[in-house]
Amino acid sequence: MQNMKGQHTKPGSSNNPLLQIKLLLGIWIGKSLIALTRVFGRGGTTLPGRMALKVAPRISSSLAGLLPEGSLIVTGTNGKTTTSALITGILKEAGYNCVHNQSGSNMSWGVASALIAASSWTGHMPGDFAVIEVDEGAFPKVVQSIRPRGIIITNIFRDQLDRYGEIDHIRDAIKSGMESQPEYGFEVLNADDPSLISIEENCGKKRWSYGLELNLSTDTFENTGRDIKTCPICNEKLAYEKIFYAHLGHYHCLSCGYKRKEPDVKLTDCKTSLDGKPLLQITLPGEEIKVNSPLMGNYNLYNLLAAITCAKALNISNPDIAVALEKSIPSFGRMELFELDGKTIIIALIKNPVGANEVLRTILGQADKINILVTINDKIADGTDVSWLWDVDFEQFSSVKDKLSSVTVSGLRAWDMAVRFKYAGLDPAKFKIEENTAEAIEVALEQIPGGGKLFILPTYTAMLEIRSILNKKGLGKPYWEE
Repeated sequence: MQNMKGQHTKPGSSNNPLLQIKLLLGIWIGKSLIALTRVFGRGGTTLPGRMALKVAPRISSSLAGLLPEGSLIVTGTNGKTTTSALITGILKEAGYNCVHNQSGSNMSWGVASALIAASSWTGHMPGDFAVIEVDEGAFPKVVQSIRPRGIIITNIFRDQLDRYGEIDHIRDAIKSGMESQPEYGFEVLNADDPSLISIEENCGKKRWSYGLELNLSTDTFENTGRDIKTCPICNEKLAYEKIFYAHLGHYHCLSCGYKRKEPDVKLTDCKTSLDGKPLLQITLPGEEIKVNSPLMGNYNLYNLLAAITCAKALNISNPDIAVALEKSIPSFGRMELFELDGKTIIIALIKNPVGANEVLRTILGQADKINILVTINDKIADGTDVSWLWDVDFEQFSSVKDKLSSVTVSGLRAWDMAVRFKYAGLDPAKFKIEENTAEAIEVALEQIPGGGKLFILPTYTAMLEIRSILNKKGLGKPYWEE
């Protein structure tokens, strides 16, 4: 194991006896609620943290401060869960023990729950790093509390309108969080995102960047939700030499000259190996890494690059990086694969236009017949405003009707999804509507022959429900048992 310990002052626990009592009480309340909720088959990611924070508001800061190597926070609109899982896998391969909120519960109470679950009843933290996925809106508060050693930011896209508003609000929240990070820390940013990379550098911190140097086809999806069309510096039109998807690409401003900088870590080649997996060539200053990746979708190329860049910032060896990435599996509900009665089920979370379009692109690239189940909820965690469905390019399905074998819709907003499909050009007589999610899974599977695939596209709470249903069928395990 390499020694990477940063020189910094940890938030840690206080010597104040009253605060110590509150901390222990918060831990006991949190751990008791986690145990109780799991008895009833629930994840224990929200209530335990909420209640513990009421008793001990500094519990996250105190527990994270006990980790000798510090904390890494991953945020951004899309890719947080996969990127944080990849980073955790690399660190474990390098010999480090990690605390990780792998369920994807990424608000302040989810972070608290993950730290409490990892701690002992006496407040001991048996680990080296915390790798914490954090919601963009909660990012400033969590950074102020945990004071992370590293910040990894994937991208900025328009997300849940009822929570975030437009993209400028997300950028401002991320900028505020970055400004709160201690000067001893480092940043990892996506060089292909013009809004993100334009955030001013803090001269006291090391900034790393990553990006694609490939000749991928230009984004042709009509409703891409390309949120950034103008320069973040002067507000004039941006031009692109390459667009990989949405507004991610090689850009320059026609007015002020602002342009994409050459990234520190670049994906310079992507081929298919003999076993059918992508073989990636990553170029860094003075060296190259070649890795096989089992992850589907072009969007995962960015997640892989973000994880590799973070690893290099931490001085992890190339062999550890390569082995960890080759062993990686899809994260919780992100192209997660299950087998049932000779049929393959793939769960791909959708929650905003850009992410959903990238999932559609991956599905449409399949050579097999396409069977899909779309499950849309509108609970708080999903976003109560489902108008984003109209910015997803579902029209792409109508252009491949010969490949589209079956379509089922379900969830609390099943009828909204059915209307969206109708206006996308699909024949309403050709798709089935079943509001009950468990019944919808059965209906969708009945339409698939042996050896076929079912792609399930759920929003967040629907994904949790679907995983629970599949767990009861003996497929996979609840995340806390994995």
